[in-house]
Amino acid sequence: MSNSSLNLYKSFTYAQPETYHFSHDSVFLARNVFDAVRAENLPADKILDLCSGCGIVGLDYAFHMAKELGRKSAIDFVEVQNVYEPFLNENIHTLNSLFPGMLTSNCVFENYENLHLSPAMKAQYDLILCNPPYFRPGQGKLSPSDFKNRCRFFIDSGFKELMEAISFLLKPGGSAFILLQSLEDHNIDIMSELESYQLFTVQKRGLIRATGFYQLIKPF
Repeated sequence: MSNSSLNLYKSFTYAQPETYHFSHDSVFLARNVFDAVRAENLPADKILDLCSGCGIVGLDYAFHMAKELGRKSAIDFVEVQNVYEPFLNENIHTLNSLFPGMLTSNCVFENYENLHLSPAMKAQYDLILCNPPYFRPGQGKLSPSDFKNRCRFFIDSGFKELMEAISFLLKPGGSAFILLQSLEDHNIDIMSELESYQLFTVQKRGLIRATGFYQLIKPF
């Protein structure tokens, strides 16, 4: 898997906050998941973009599905910071303009820690895409901006709670694809931590721009 910053599969220009722009990690994650679903025929009827921000990962995935395979996508978006709402809505509108009728979507602005309070969301998703904050409190210098801090650090909830939310949301046999920064400098072994929760079969599929690319498969 390439660590290049060159995006060979451009989609469209996304609306995003001026104060915090997405990195190519998001579009590379979308493309790698698209390639995996296509090559491995993974279930993907109902999809969730978790920690969605302005929707880059889910919408880029839907763009590739529509453009290259002519396939519709049903994607929900969950994001804790409602500052992203106008940007997410604009990006959904843009994709719908490019490929009318190819996307069914729903947006939820909620802390993932609270999703278990919504029984209708339990085991609803075949596929979850997630580019969460990379760092935990105390693992770097905080910004004066609470918004930026919530983009970079697990502040509103923790990493274990994220894994529990993914397990709650996935159908048995479903997969979550997630980017996780190596935290070896902080004496954390990500793979060992993931396996310790005993929620998934965990596979590290490689690196995306030096960030770990993992597949979490919920057992039947």
